[in-house]
Amino acid sequence: MHHFAHKPPYSCTRGQGETEAHRKCKETIYNSLLQLPFVTNLDVEKGFGTVISDVYGVINGTKVAIEIQRSNLSVNDITSRTAAYEKLGIHVIWLALFNDKLGADKYSPKAWEKWCHAVYFGRVYYWLDDLTIVPVHYAEHQTYVEPTSWFDQFGQEQSGGGFYKSSKRYKTPRIGAYLNLATDFQATSKASWSGGTVYIPKCKVYVDKFRKWW
Repeated sequence: MHHFAHKPPYSCTRGQGETEAHRKCKETIYNSLLQLPFVTNLDVEKGFGTVISDVYGVINGTKVAIEIQRSNLSVNDITSRTAAYEKLGIHVIWLALFNDKLGADKYSPKAWEKWCHAVYFGRVYYWLDDLTIVPVHYAEHQTYVEPTSWFDQFGQEQSGGGFYKSSKRYKTPRIGAYLNLATDFQATSKASWSGGTVYIPKCKVYVDKFRKWW
């Protein structure tokens, strides 16, 4: 495919930092969307001057940029690219690669996962195969504080613990029903928002059509 090969000499930086899994995800989504009559203007690594989309297409009349998160992209990178798509009138969906750790009771989300969770209304989207997307909500994770006792400086016995508290580091993943990228999503606009260390610019996002399951 012409998107992945260039006649030397070349200075193209597309694909830098891309793993084989990332490339496979991008190509699989492109090839799967290519089979659908309601998807047009499909392209891989579509350049828009200020930003390059991993996969771009018009799905049922909606301009959609599909971005697959890679390890060398920071939250600042994701934020600026999302803002750039808003100016272009394109709705963006950020996808991560599904991993088995999401099936555990305890999971430590990375900074970009927390950002996506805020942007997509309490969901993070993970690509599984073909057009199958796994939505995950991060619920509070409760950790148990073991009971303990000690004597203070006055010789009085003190006690503590024996209760549960919310973990700041860990969350409990709640996996929702699997989604189809081409048919289960819709265009939505989101106002700018900030809270704690998270900043979300005004943006156009591609989100699933279903109510929360948690």
